[in-house]
Amino acid sequence: MKRFNFLHLAVCIAIVMTFAVLAEAAKAPDSPEAVKLKPDIAISEVKISRISVVPAGDNVQINVTVVNRIRGTSTGPFKVKVEWTEDPTVGFNLLGTGGVTNLAYDSASVVVRNGKTLSFNQLVPTGKSYKYRVTADYLNQVDEADETNNVASAGYIASG
Repeated sequence: MKRFNFLHLAVCIAIVMTFAVLAEAAKAPDSPEAVKLKPDIAISEVKISRISVVPAGDNVQINVTVVNRIRGTSTGPFKVKVEWTEDPTVGFNLLGTGGVTNLAYDSASVVVRNGKTLSFNQLVPTGKSYKYRVTADYLNQVDEADETNNVASAGYIASG
């Protein structure tokens, strides 16, 4: 009978201690907020294609693809600009700007990165060589994980 009482007492102590631990845990301050992921806007492609040839030169289309590389994040709205020059040492001229409403990288997607392609057209005179510079989020509207990958460039020589 003494064994039963000792066992009974041990179980009661274990139950009381469990409740004490749970009560202390309930008093503990909230755990710090989880680290919030930031989106990362990047230019995945700058593709320049000749769409027609005219006597003055080549009509080209500059296709710019921007992506958000961080899964489970959204960018919100931002702007993309394309500039051109014959000589980068003297500066660039604005070709155009375009807006992106939002790039929301779907957490369920494994292969497809959420992106958008913007198109800009220009006539490149025969024999001229133009360098294009593309800047995503040039107004710094989005707080990003990496602010250093928002610029890309490409060149085109009009053969006529």
